Amino acid sequence: MSEFDLKYYNEEASKLALEIERKLVILGLDWQDDSTMRKLALEVLEVNHAGRQIGSGAEFSQDQTYEELCGLIGLMNKLMGEAAGKGVSVHGNDAWKAIARALWAQKEVRDTSV
Repeated sequence: MSEFDLKYYNEEASKLALEIERKLVILGLDWQDDSTMRKLALEVLEVNHAGRQIGSGAEFSQDQTYEELCGLIGLMNKLMGEAAGKGVSVHGNDAWKAIARALWAQKEVRDTSV
């Protein structure tokens, strides 16, 4: 692992984490609420946002901010995968960690139910 790789991945993770946090705030989604994060993770893993609802009942499928959040979470996963492939451990802020935990939990549920 080079020092460049470590710096690059950590800088990118910081940028992504901040944008993810901003989108969550705009949408009124509390990253400290495990239930909300699990619902979001399920949405992202299913890659089907049409007609789904999260949180307060607003229809996020029509909300550009929600779609951007889903895209950022996809980038988060890609960045973590690339970094892991180079032996780099990537960490983000609390919102990042909450989403990552929820994604792993939902993936485990999905994998055990197959």
